[in-house]
Amino acid sequence: MRTFPLLLFSCFSLICRGGIVSGTVEADGQPMVGVPVSDGYEIVYTDGEGRYSMETDKTLGLIFVSTPSGYEPATCHGNRPDFWRLLTTPADEPETVDFKLRAVDDSRFAFVAMADNQISNRHGEVNCFVNTTVPDVNATLDSLRTAGLDPFVILLGDQAHDCYWKSNRYGLPQAYSDIERINARVYSVMGNHDHDPTAMNDIDAGAEWRRFVGPEYYSFDKGGVHFVMLDDEEIVDNGPTLSKDGECVYKNKVREPQMEWLRKDLERVAPSTPVVLAMHAPLLPSPGMDAEWRLVNGAGVAALLAKFDHVEIISGHTHISYAAEKANMHETNYGAVCGSWWLNARVELGNDNNLCREGTPSGYAVWDFDNGRFSNYFKGTGYDRSVVMRIYDLDNVAIDNDQIAAEFAPGRKKTNEILVNVWGYGPGWNVEIFEGKKALKVERVRSKDPLFLESCPVPYMALGNELIGTVRPVFSWHFFKARASRRHGEITVKVTDRFGRTYQQHLSR
Repeated sequence: MRTFPLLLFSCFSLICRGGIVSGTVEADGQPMVGVPVSDGYEIVYTDGEGRYSMETDKTLGLIFVSTPSGYEPATCHGNRPDFWRLLTTPADEPETVDFKLRAVDDSRFAFVAMADNQISNRHGEVNCFVNTTVPDVNATLDSLRTAGLDPFVILLGDQAHDCYWKSNRYGLPQAYSDIERINARVYSVMGNHDHDPTAMNDIDAGAEWRRFVGPEYYSFDKGGVHFVMLDDEEIVDNGPTLSKDGECVYKNKVREPQMEWLRKDLERVAPSTPVVLAMHAPLLPSPGMDAEWRLVNGAGVAALLAKFDHVEIISGHTHISYAAEKANMHETNYGAVCGSWWLNARVELGNDNNLCREGTPSGYAVWDFDNGRFSNYFKGTGYDRSVVMRIYDLDNVAIDNDQIAAEFAPGRKKTNEILVNVWGYGPGWNVEIFEGKKALKVERVRSKDPLFLESCPVPYMALGNELIGTVRPVFSWHFFKARASRRHGEITVKVTDRFGRTYQQHLSR
């Protein structure tokens, strides 16, 4: 029997403010010692017999266990691990909840991070997800298993789209019915579109999620790594009376009770432990943003993480890609699984390129942890994992639409410039551009992506539509430009990522 250090065991007030929830945590029939159990507010730990007891007012209506390294929940609901239980009795009544785990070897593991599936049963997007995304992800999961890694999946929020829950009859149950086609255990982060848009406060807005998916925030350990899943979207009180489009009104913020839970959760984790923080909205600003944090209380979140040697943050929400570093934190904000809200599903656009608004292909991240070290890459759906860039000969780019692409207007002067979109670019990366064997001067630039322009807003506006947010291109700083000396010849772009892996792509002019 493996045992764990018995941490501070909660003491109870003599005056009971709620019901007592108690039970056991066992693995393969043996009691588990020192395992954290929480109601989302308090955290208690199992004793020497694997027992716990907690006073709770059952505000969130559930209780969950933070599974330790070397173990996982013994059962799943679909492909969602059973690390949580709904509470079923009134707040002032006692209740018994037991958890069963099983021992696993998680010393070498991998996970796939998927941001913003955002399926809403419009156009052909369900078909795109089921028949394009899911097979691609499952093939990647199979390759990870072949490599001897034990993979799981982290969904980074916005599984469905709140304003279409009722009108399109496609809410969380329907989304997870399709997500269950993914051949791995799935841990979920809650996004703003996963809240009930008819609820008048944050707690009630998360009730459907808690009933069907589980806790809005929680933690678990894998192979000596501490994972924290946060809900960093606080729903504004009386939101339905403020919403103009039937969607939740929210702030990018970790609400205060959750911050207190996070403080307690991290207290038990040693500073040398690798930490992965997964949440929907990003914490760190993208390059060029005039802001220190992207969360209202971002400084408070960072303060709780400050004791750790290194923290990897993964997030979504923006439907673009960028990476940023600050102090001990490295954040990767991932482009969306749905690209630009499944515009490739709009068959009337004649569009087969599912891209985010700054040119990142729809896709997902692949992380592995081996020999105590992380590495990761972003895989575009339908692309080989080696594809990390797109190269343009700007002399051959001509987009006749002054409203969205004046800089790419036909008839402009030919300049022999090469534009490269490196969507995974971030701290520690390097981009080199060669004309033949000659290294060219490379400049990092703020640009739009020509392929996105030609695939989405141009055909969309050609049908007489007004330019809207989901179609509007955005600038990004993961573009690089160089000027060649002549009109013809071979261009080679070499990209080195932060793990020292190199990628090359050629362009013949």
